[in-house]
Amino acid sequence: LAEETRQVDKHEHGVGELNIAIDKNIMDFEFMLPGADIVGFEYEAKSDQDIALVNSALSKLEDFNNIFEIPNNAQCKIASSEVKINQEEEHDEHDEHDEHDEHDEHDEHDEHDEHDEHATEVHNEFYAKYSFECGNIKAISKIEFPYFATFPNSGELEVQFISEVGSTSFEVEADEPAINTEGKI
Repeated sequence: LAEETRQVDKHEHGVGELNIAIDKNIMDFEFMLPGADIVGFEYEAKSDQDIALVNSALSKLEDFNNIFEIPNNAQCKIASSEVKINQEEEHDEHDEHDEHDEHDEHDEHDEHDEHDEHATEVHNEFYAKYSFECGNIKAISKIEFPYFATFPNSGELEVQFISEVGSTSFEVEADEPAINTEGKI
């Protein structure tokens, strides 16, 4: 049963994930964004047009100002960043059971041929991580997200926010593209 209920869909279209972690004067942003939200598709880019869309998106992600804004009075300077595209094959976990045919509990997977058609389905996910050193991190009371204007296919960011004060979560949407972090840092 657990086999059937595990992450069938690793992400939703229109919903990106963001982890924000604060440790003393260091602030990290880690984004996992579905390809459909960023470039309008999730398959592997092969045509010149699709490759151009992916490259354009990666260059937009390179400049964090296209994605989020931290108040200037926090005196944050970028320390490092990483932007890339991950390709995930969906349902590839089923392949690992082929070598275990001698185990009775795995025999039921042989009947599920419909999973085989998904074995090569690829989902692109954009990954971006930015690390900042801040001179006055407590001055951050709001983080704004021009991300929604930069990538109009995006609909929502699910934010996990962790600091020395504790952890909380936010849902940020295009019509209200900001989070209030007052008292959370």
